[in-house]
Amino acid sequence: MVDRKHERQSNLELLRIVAMVMIICCHFATYNDFGPTNIFSTKILGLSMLRLGGKTGVILFVMITGYFMISKPFKWKRIMDLSRQTIFFSIVMALLAFVTEGIRPGVVGVLKIVFPLLLENYWFPTDFALILLLSPILNKLVHHNDKRLLFYGLVVAIGFTGLPIVTPDMKNNLIGLVIAYVLGAYIRTGNIKLSNLRLLSGMVTVLMTTTVITGVLIAASRFSHTAFQYRLFFVTGFNISAFCVAFLMFLAFEKWKFGNASIINLVASTTFGVYLFHNSRVFRNIMWHKIINPTEWHGTNLLFGFILTIVSIFGFGMSDRHRTTVHVSNLW
Repeated sequence: MVDRKHERQSNLELLRIVAMVMIICCHFATYNDFGPTNIFSTKILGLSMLRLGGKTGVILFVMITGYFMISKPFKWKRIMDLSRQTIFFSIVMALLAFVTEGIRPGVVGVLKIVFPLLLENYWFPTDFALILLLSPILNKLVHHNDKRLLFYGLVVAIGFTGLPIVTPDMKNNLIGLVIAYVLGAYIRTGNIKLSNLRLLSGMVTVLMTTTVITGVLIAASRFSHTAFQYRLFFVTGFNISAFCVAFLMFLAFEKWKFGNASIINLVASTTFGVYLFHNSRVFRNIMWHKIINPTEWHGTNLLFGFILTIVSIFGFGMSDRHRTTVHVSNLW
């Protein structure tokens, strides 16, 4: 995604690190049973808000892809690199599941390890590969359309996808990723200018509004089927809040130019490996429920354990850096 002949933009590399932290936060809340989500408490509301980081982080990753690939030709090597790294981590996580719990993959499991993109061993690499395949078409869409028309098209698409217009939860990940890619490409070509004050006030407004709406829906869900159905809508899936937060964060980090920081670039280059390490279907239940088990933590222990979990997952995911030949920056 960044040409090695040029310096990488460490401000956007840092954004990728932040996006991955947000994804881990989401998985911390999603993959553990901290109690029913239809009974209001500050703990449940706080954990529910962590879920917002999941799709927000994913949107940011794909926005960065669109931002850099809008002017790049399609290369099959990107798909092959993506496949190689996904195969590597599929094997590593299958071995960890066998060593820790004696879990042996069946025929289908072995096929998913060998062909992880085709058989969707992880959902994101599979859909991301489709985005790479679609990138020439999406680039033409951005280049050959009037910027104002493209802006209104994005607004309609985000509103239609991110609001409960069709279903209580928009499940089509590919549609969400396409919108994210075009949004990133639009930012690169649209020359959007917003002051820091507007970006900050917009972020605070979106987060506060989302928190209030989610809290009200959780509190009302015990008495209303409609509230129960939509209680987590604005913190899960490709919702309007996730798109707004990602858009504002991207603009803020794009403006924050601080040169080339090698340590940030180094950590950012491992973020895709961190994702593949901690979100393996075969190992994540073992990791969350038997190794970490955060549902046993309460009060300050929950807060400190939460921070330690993020640092540890990042650390273990980064430890595979020297055993893989493909880093996420090579996919652009």
